[in-house]
Amino acid sequence: MTATVIETVIDAAIWLMDRARQEDVYLQPQKLQRLLYIAQGSYAAMHHGRKLMPAVFVAGELGPQDPNIMRLFERGRPSNLGAPVIRPEVERFMESIWARYGHHTTEYINDQIKFHAVYKTALKKGVGEEIPFAAIVRFFTQKERPKVEQVKTADGRTLQKWMPQPAAGPKTT
Repeated sequence: MTATVIETVIDAAIWLMDRARQEDVYLQPQKLQRLLYIAQGSYAAMHHGRKLMPAVFVAGELGPQDPNIMRLFERGRPSNLGAPVIRPEVERFMESIWARYGHHTTEYINDQIKFHAVYKTALKKGVGEEIPFAAIVRFFTQKERPKVEQVKTADGRTLQKWMPQPAAGPKTT
């Protein structure tokens, strides 16, 4: 197994909570859980399946959650935990997650995630069912790909919109 780029899921959670506090925003525990899940999947999709942090996500009633973070942060950020140790390039990634999702409400994020196939599959097996990391990687890898516009014809055929390919550079001999 390849080492994760953030040493603990706790460091990632603290970073997100501190980032919210910088904007004078209360980060609800549910939203924290979903942002951790999105960060894990997005990072894996961008970095060939590499884990951002050592985390295990299970199907909760409202969305994926790491049970350890749920228990540790259920009453807010523990005051005895110091600043997270995160390298600058990873902090830039975390900042991109915050910029993309931090302004959304918890309800909005929950509504988006409840349709994720990997979450729905685990939830069908029961609350608390682990969502396999490999399934998260597959889901986010497909989700991050650009979508090709498709159109159905009257006779049922599926057509894809033609997209021009970049011109080939000059040939060298």
